[in-house]
Amino acid sequence: MSGRALPLLFLNLGGEMLYILDQRLRAQSIPGEKARKDEWTDVDRKRVMNDIITTMFNKKFMEELFKPQELYSKKALRTVYDRLAHASIMRLNQASMDKLYDLMTMAFKYQVLLCPRPKDILLVTFNHLDAIKDFIRDSPGILNQVDETFRQLIEVYGSLSAGEFQLIRQTLLLFFQDMHIRVSIFLKDKVQNSNGRFVLPISGPVPWGTEVPGLIRMYNRNGDEVKRTEFTTDGNYITPQREGSFDLYGDRVLKLGTNMYSVSRQVETHMSGSSKNLASHAKENVAPNPLAKEELNFLARLLGGLDIKKPGGSETGFRLNLFTTDEEEEQAALTRPEELSYKVVNIEATQDPGLRAELARIAGELEVAEPSPASSGKGEDLLALMDGL
Repeated sequence: MSGRALPLLFLNLGGEMLYILDQRLRAQSIPGEKARKDEWTDVDRKRVMNDIITTMFNKKFMEELFKPQELYSKKALRTVYDRLAHASIMRLNQASMDKLYDLMTMAFKYQVLLCPRPKDILLVTFNHLDAIKDFIRDSPGILNQVDETFRQLIEVYGSLSAGEFQLIRQTLLLFFQDMHIRVSIFLKDKVQNSNGRFVLPISGPVPWGTEVPGLIRMYNRNGDEVKRTEFTTDGNYITPQREGSFDLYGDRVLKLGTNMYSVSRQVETHMSGSSKNLASHAKENVAPNPLAKEELNFLARLLGGLDIKKPGGSETGFRLNLFTTDEEEEQAALTRPEELSYKVVNIEATQDPGLRAELARIAGELEVAEPSPASSGKGEDLLALMDGL
């Protein structure tokens, strides 16, 4: 497992979340002068995007994120995105949040699978950040936050070896391996089968720095080429013209990670047969987990750095529906398998008098095994940390 995979996972999933929210907010927005009080306007859309991006690229948040660490459970990560999605006046109910998370995870899983070489995951991340910068191009303060994260990525990942990127890729694929949610865009484009598994192409550009398959070279003991043999391949391969830019600005060449919702298309998610039988895998999030208290520590540090915007005064949160109608949303909530729905716990990083009791209850429900001497006391650190915020 790589200790450097978490920032790439978070930033790419966050980028996909912003693509989806922007598309749905645009679809539901109407001109400001015609809007009623409970309807979205373009001003509301920009405000929501700005608030979420500001929170997502919070300096303290990024500092915690970039510390070398293993990936945390799907539920722990999902908690962060639930809080992030509600960092503005926008509100999503459980079914829409489930759908949003499904779309995010399946899109990035497909991108990781298609990367020609492991290092290209960094280009995918840059594509997401380039698009995020376009969302907030009129907000120089937020742009500076995103650029600072860009510089951190270049500093941390620019010198990693091909082997280290391969380990990052394998870590990400292990995270996604049991997720087979069918997405209408992928089904229509025939890149996903009816069971939710992706169809990988056997043609296209080869990784940068490699040659098109079809030639075998033989050498003697002195290293001199003595013979060539050609063979035919089933794929139609091409050599890339140039490598994508790993700088702050530049042509990434690779299109993975760009906004696939820029062309208006209806997006639906469906539970595949394999996903419906995930109860045994989902139980890993319920069974005692020696890392559970450490995960809560991590979330407490992360959430403590977030500046969550609450609707103030008479302002109420606008509800965003990721389904075509309210009836579809309600039906999705009723038919989603229980083991695949996330019971999100909102941990408020404040001096709430009831906070200690609530966190103690959560930690007790996790039934964590006795810690080893090396990790003794970490569970108690959570309450002390939250009391000090």
